[in-house]
Amino acid sequence: MAKKKFTSKKAPEVVYEVVDEKWLDDDTYVVVFNEMKDEDGLTYHLEVEYHKDEDKITYTRVYSFDIVEAFMLVSPYFRKQIEEYVLQQVGALRKGSFVTEQEVVTWLKLDIPQDTSVEELYEFLNSLKFEVVHTMTPRDEKIRVISIESVKRQV
Repeated sequence: MAKKKFTSKKAPEVVYEVVDEKWLDDDTYVVVFNEMKDEDGLTYHLEVEYHKDEDKITYTRVYSFDIVEAFMLVSPYFRKQIEEYVLQQVGALRKGSFVTEQEVVTWLKLDIPQDTSVEELYEFLNSLKFEVVHTMTPRDEKIRVISIESVKRQV
């Protein structure tokens, strides 16, 4: 069977081809990509890991002499394709589905004592947990929420 390839019309010289993929343990799935050359001509391969216990995907460039965190070294275009592929492989995303991120604004009306500091307000806001509840029946449930992330406010 042919290995999965990720390509781009805008950068046809960049090809990420799956060389190997497997569960390393009960919580870690790794996808190993073909060897490539970096901007200095050094050879590396990309490894993408899904950590089920953290619901997190990591990107690593593996050189013969070093390992480098590579999230920012893989373009968002390729990261999206690779993320969807990995999530489908581990069963966290249905086959034939895709990932999209949507901002949903929430307005709060708060009763705040006048002696509350800005730091106390931000601490309160950062401690809130949000839950999405929808009214669709299970048979109508075509779209699923993968995760909810609140933006942390800084003082």
